Parts: sequence; structure tokens; C-alpha cells
Amino acid sequence: MKEYITISELSKLMNVSVHQIRYFEEKGVLYPAYTDTNQYRMYGIPEIYQLSHVLLLRKLNIPVQQIKESVMSYSTEDYRHLLEISLRDIEAEIDQLIQLKQFIQRTLKEHNETQNTPKENYEVKYVETRFMNKWIEFSEEEQINARNLYEKRGHLTNLFESDLHYLYADDKVTLCFESNESTDMRLEKGKYLTKRFLVTEENDILEEINKLHEAQTEKQYASLGPIVLIERSYLSMFDNHNLIYEIQVKISEV
Repeated sequence: MKEYITISELSKLMNVSVHQIRYFEEKGVLYPAYTDTNQYRMYGIPEIYQLSHVLLLRKLNIPVQQIKESVMSYSTEDYRHLLEISLRDIEAEIDQLIQLKQFIQRTLKEHNETQNTPKENYEVKYVETRFMNKWIEFSEEEQINARNLYEKRGHLTNLFESDLHYLYADDKVTLCFESNESTDMRLEKGKYLTKRFLVTEENDILEEINKLHEAQTEKQYASLGPIVLIERSYLSMFDNHNLIYEIQVKISEV
């Protein structure tokens, strides 16, 4: 029967491995037309269409077990429902990829800005209102540790993607992160005295806070809010030995 082809020929025709065809046969979603006297599996037009069907459903990320159920018992309505579910899943994946793309673009943009901004230099910049979610509050004498983060883990997702904000006011430090929605806690819009710097140990932060006070005194700026220390978590991946921070305070000229 020369109109039939071998598993190797089917593999080449459909651009799929012999191993995958054998796997589909083991799972019961594809069978040869017959096995010849030399034990070669032989395939015809119906098997080609069946394999095309299986490959399409796999491309739609349908599990093999569900494919087996579909080829055995699915109605037209069942297939329509299956495709609608697959479409929703694909749209969700697209949304995730778009968010990931935006995250990478933002990271690269901020990294370029960091490279172009001389370190150890203060600048005054206008910052829009930022709404914050409170996460942890502790005194200035306390140190944040892994246990604190673990116990509060339910309040923050994707820790590595978040710019953590430390608000220093009234001898307390409030650890929070930005919210896309309006909240009771906010950092008001206005002019901020800012500086980005590298941190290798805890004392570096204390020194920068003192330097900020000195810069305010020198430039005669009055504080209009808490000192804001921002941990640029995702930017720190560009430096294996330091963390990147930005210190800010809202100001007015005396």
C-alpha cells in the first residue's frame, strides 16, 4: 500500500519528532492506520488530519489528557467552549507579557537616568502626588530583618519588583510601597531635594540622612514632610555589590 507513509515520513511531513508521535500514540490520541508485516507503523490521510488536530490543540496549550477526551466525545459546542477558555488564557498571558515589557522598559529607562546623573549630587525636581500603602512601622533604632519581612509577607507581592519607601518622621520609620489607587497615606506633590547613592552597609544610609540635613541648611531649604528613602530594588541588579537608593525630602525655600 504505497499510499501510506511510515512514522519517520509522517514526522518529516508534519515537522514533529518521531518521539512526540509515539507519545501521542501512548496517550491514545493518535493511532496508525495499520502495522505492516515488518512491524512498521503506517499512516494515511485520516491519521495526518488527526495529528494536525492534536498538534493544533497542543498549540493552544490544551493538555493531552483533555485532547483524548475531546477526540472521543466532544461536541461542536464543547469545542467552542474549549477554544473560548484557551482564548481567555492567551489574553491573560498577553497581559502578563505586556506588564513584563513595561517593567523592563521602566527598569532600563531608570538605569539610563541613573547612569546619566552624577552620583553624590543633589538636584531639585518636581514630583507628582504618590499614594502609599503602609507595610511595616518600626523605630529608628530598630533594624529591618528577614523575620519582619516574612511575618508581613501577605501584604506585599513581587517584593523584588517594588520600590520600597522608608518614611522617616517623629523618630519612626514607616516602610511602605506605592499604590495605583487612592489611599489615606500620600506623599504630596511638589519640589523635592533628591539624590541617588549606593549602599554597601547600614551606616551609609545614616550618613546620607545627615548629609541631606547639611545640604538643606546650606541651601536654606525648609522641610515640608518626612525624609523619603527609596530602595530601587530592581535597579540594584545592575550592581552585584551595592544597593541603589534615592533620598528625598519635600522642600520650600526659607
